[in-house]
Amino acid sequence: MIPAATDPPSPGRPGTGTWLFAGLAMLACGLAITARSFWIDECYTALLARQPTLHACWQLLREVKGSDPQMPLYVFWIWSCEKFTGDSEPALRAVNLLWFAPALAALAAAFAGDRRRQAAVFLAAVLSPFAWYYLNEARSYTMQFSMSLILFATLAHWSRDGKKSPGTEPGWALGFALALFCLCGSSLLAMVLAAAPLLLAPAVMPRKQLEELGRNFRPLWLATLGALFLLGLYYLWTLHAGDRGTDVATTGWKNLVFIGYELSGCAGLGPGRLEIRNGGMEVFAAHAAGLITFAVLAASLAGLALADLRGRFGTRRLFAMALAVGIPTGLVLAASAVAHFRILGRHCSALLPVTILLLGLGAAAAWRRGAAGRLLVLAFFSFYLASALSLRFAARHEKDDYRSAAATAKAALAAGKSVWWNADPQATAYYQVPLAKSGVAESGRALWVIHSTAETLAGATPPDMVITSRRDVYDEAGALADFLAREHYRAATNFTAFTIWAH
Repeated sequence: MIPAATDPPSPGRPGTGTWLFAGLAMLACGLAITARSFWIDECYTALLARQPTLHACWQLLREVKGSDPQMPLYVFWIWSCEKFTGDSEPALRAVNLLWFAPALAALAAAFAGDRRRQAAVFLAAVLSPFAWYYLNEARSYTMQFSMSLILFATLAHWSRDGKKSPGTEPGWALGFALALFCLCGSSLLAMVLAAAPLLLAPAVMPRKQLEELGRNFRPLWLATLGALFLLGLYYLWTLHAGDRGTDVATTGWKNLVFIGYELSGCAGLGPGRLEIRNGGMEVFAAHAAGLITFAVLAASLAGLALADLRGRFGTRRLFAMALAVGIPTGLVLAASAVAHFRILGRHCSALLPVTILLLGLGAAAAWRRGAAGRLLVLAFFSFYLASALSLRFAARHEKDDYRSAAATAKAALAAGKSVWWNADPQATAYYQVPLAKSGVAESGRALWVIHSTAETLAGATPPDMVITSRRDVYDEAGALADFLAREHYRAATNFTAFTIWAH
């Protein structure tokens, strides 16, 4: 998978470069993780994590239908971590580092002895805007792309020239097996995408090496296969039980474009997600210059990487590599079309190593081409870092501010006011907003109003305050919006993804 090294091998002991890599990793991860409000899915993660026992966690998992039962290993992991870290926003996000750190270490080790490629690929990983965005989210996506990165890094190590036979490296084999199990246990979709590195192995490694790996570590592979078989049975059971992803939208060509948009790393240079959700494609116009420039730079690096790979492996094997990635991806997209659920960039987190390797290897190839190539590399990483920093600091990229909305609701209830809550109910449980259990207005409790119709709101007593979010999800018929207009409510306050309405 990786062209032969051209730089002299580096010493086996840690040097200045190793400590520099470690420092960059710590700085990037420290910048990426925040104490901002949980958004919808994170609130549910936190509720699962704070359950006192695994049995209670399982009961809650079964009560709310969705895709979370199809993330068994991640749910167990986050539940376990909460018992040591607590369930605050930064605490449940910070444990993502325990996945990302070993992935970065494996990536650096895979390119040991080839400093130019090692530095370029490492920078492509540690500065990845996609990685930064999901490091700051208490969900399974960091687990997925980190474990996938270990798998791809292992293949990169095994496919390099001038090194020991992979059949004599038990540490790499064990790491590959564990990463494969963790990736498959992180979600059902990730298990499908985990086929990519498995299919890639025969395209980048000689048959003799594959046979040696199979022979020397047969017990390890058999144990891994058995564990994956059990995971497969569990996933089949969840499907039979009706667990599935959200059906608020379906996968279309725009989703396919957005998957590439996110994985490539340019999302920070474009509009915020709420802008895209509410405004459509036209909101990209104001950001066109930066996005087009980034696309040209990234495409140039990817082209150089593909040329390098073709020079080593040839056209046929390069085509086989493309199929190895394309077939599992196609299966996920086909499943989304059949089951009518929407695939987004985060659902394809396991494919992030593909873009990281293409961008990193392309940057290393460009750097060898003199001043023009180095200018290309510097320009690309400037835009790449700007995208990551924008995702972290720009207000337009902030996520739903459930914490502020919940605080407003609690303050109103404490003042004796009546409140309607037109947003996710799991967030009220995490942020401790009391909801009326009977579905009828109660003193001191917010009334959950969702999927309203003109009939359900007819004759309703107007509350003192209405808190709304994501009309396309919670008020798709527009009945509540009509009610607010008819009763002459005004927008008193706005938080990210929220509007607070009052008379």
